[in-house]
Amino acid sequence: MREDCVNNDYIKTGSISALLDISTGSIVSVVGCGGKTSLIKLIADENKSKKVLISPATKIFPMCSDRVMLCDTLESSIEHIPQAGIQCLGVLNTRNGKLEALPKYALAALATLYDVVLIEADGSRGLPCKGWLKNEPVVPFFSTHTVGVVSLCALGKQATKEFVHHLPEFLSLTGLNEGDIITEQAIENMICAPFGMFKNSVGKNFLVVNKVEDEYTEKCALNLLGNIKIKYPKLFCKLISGSVHGIKTGGRFICL
Repeated sequence: MREDCVNNDYIKTGSISALLDISTGSIVSVVGCGGKTSLIKLIADENKSKKVLISPATKIFPMCSDRVMLCDTLESSIEHIPQAGIQCLGVLNTRNGKLEALPKYALAALATLYDVVLIEADGSRGLPCKGWLKNEPVVPFFSTHTVGVVSLCALGKQATKEFVHHLPEFLSLTGLNEGDIITEQAIENMICAPFGMFKNSVGKNFLVVNKVEDEYTEKCALNLLGNIKIKYPKLFCKLISGSVHGIKTGGRFICL
């Protein structure tokens, strides 16, 4: 990476909502692999004094907490009266225990009733890398933000089904062969290629490198983001690194 990729112009803050320009009226679709649900929970908690809606465009596990009001049928979701705090709405699939997406018309109408809307718009089966099918990610047309989340947990690992969801599509995106080592360049391609993580994005694009929890991962994250900033200067509003879980122990996000 060129030396001018890293300078002293980083913004440091404990509020990911501020870095992502989230305010009243924001409808945020979160895509990628490496902490989507955890990021959504953090943003929701930062905005809990407002009317916050969490809902899937694909599938998520229900958010069961005394801080979250859960509606798990279409009828209860539509009839629910929005209030200050965190509300999680969707349709429970009793076979797999996951909360599935509301009909598009219902989610679009409900989104207008909340101050901040957080939509989990992608799935990766808990794996650190992914290739996207034609209909993925499922970003609603009324989103104001598309936030991509990625970790560097797969760096140095082999490109196999053990680490990659939709392996054929990932190999096509990155130029790797099955079994090759996953490099920083491969992750960059996964994020920025025309058919990669942001291919169905709507609104402003943001990228968060999550699970940055030590000196090595911080160096790798800043190197990756610095190169992306140079190569794709118009693709993202902001490039951010940090650790969602690290916030609880005093960590901060760094924004390019």
